[in-house]
Amino acid sequence: MFSLFCNLENFITRFIRLYSCIFLFRVLLTIGVVLILDSPLTADKKQPRRNVIKTKVESIGYVSVADGFQEPTDIQFFPGDPKRMIILEKRGKLIEVDLTTKLKTLRADFTGQIETRSEEGLLGLAFSPDFQTDSKFFVNVIVKEGGKDYSKILEFEWKEHLVQKIEHSKRMILKLEQPYSNHNGGQLAFGPDRKLYIGFGDGGGANDPYKNGQNPGTFLGKLLRILPNPHAAGAAYKVPEDNPFVHHPGFLPEIWSYGFRNPWRFSFDKLTGELYVADVGQNEFEEIDLIQKGGNYGWNIREGFHCFKKNPGCVENFLIDPIHEYSREEGQSITGGYVYRGKEIPKLVGSYLYGDFVTGKIWALKQKNGKKISNELVIQVPFQISTFGQDISGEVYFTDFGSGNIFRIAKKN
Repeated sequence: MFSLFCNLENFITRFIRLYSCIFLFRVLLTIGVVLILDSPLTADKKQPRRNVIKTKVESIGYVSVADGFQEPTDIQFFPGDPKRMIILEKRGKLIEVDLTTKLKTLRADFTGQIETRSEEGLLGLAFSPDFQTDSKFFVNVIVKEGGKDYSKILEFEWKEHLVQKIEHSKRMILKLEQPYSNHNGGQLAFGPDRKLYIGFGDGGGANDPYKNGQNPGTFLGKLLRILPNPHAAGAAYKVPEDNPFVHHPGFLPEIWSYGFRNPWRFSFDKLTGELYVADVGQNEFEEIDLIQKGGNYGWNIREGFHCFKKNPGCVENFLIDPIHEYSREEGQSITGGYVYRGKEIPKLVGSYLYGDFVTGKIWALKQKNGKKISNELVIQVPFQISTFGQDISGEVYFTDFGSGNIFRIAKKN
């Protein structure tokens, strides 16, 4: 009887331990999924459905233009030449591809010189508006110094016969400590005003733990606007006098707008100059913002149109609403795109094309005077859409983070 009791006790003990392990596994799995879905560039993120291709607009599809890249993070074009596409890879390579011959040329290689954990890496590229005369280009990278991670905006001079390394940088424009390895932002772009715009996320971690989105004393959670020209006083850049907070106590003067969680891609409309930001949500809503000078876009008071964690401050009228949001039922990690200004697909002209990293959906959003007119699903692809690009003629491209292939949105044959 005692032996039987012991055996029964051992069985019960093993059962309880097994059940506890299963319960713990489920909890950890849930936490892991939440963390994974939060990141637009984490390679082990939930995979999109690979067997589904949906096209709501039957005449619109996509064509492959280049392949064989590793975790692409940005698409740019060499100034003045629509056939010279520039691809950034997360782990540090800047590669030029000739779209006619498909020949690839390595132009920069920061492999082993930058941090690439989670969402970190080589994240953004912008060519100087005076590139034809000054040959300057700028990159946004994450580096480790003294055990801490930093975003750095570095200036380089383009050289046709040199594979650039970090040490070839002419100078550092800006440096920002990153408390976590996610929500780094990363986009660089010169606006029609010839100023350099820089997007930074809230610094990472869940729920904006340091309240950076609403803190006017940090670059985290902000869109910056600077002139990357050396200042007479020794500064690496100038702050434009017409920035909204130049004479506003408590605000860093570089800030153009604020209240962002992780602006994963912003772009200017080639025709109107309007500035669109796609901001990745926490757990419920992804959003698109049409940027106003000095605007506060709500994070972490609000997520999309909604109070974040029932924050009573969300009723404040100084917050600017997004022009569009979508819930986690429609997608899980927004990737910002461009307003289509090409000629191949007339029905898309004036539409802001953007996608979702997880579901592979691409939508066309139309707005007028900051008010949404329509938002239409045009394609659903079996890819992880990590970034978009736009050529000189206004055609729009996108990447698959998983395969490394590059596509152009096109008419169906």
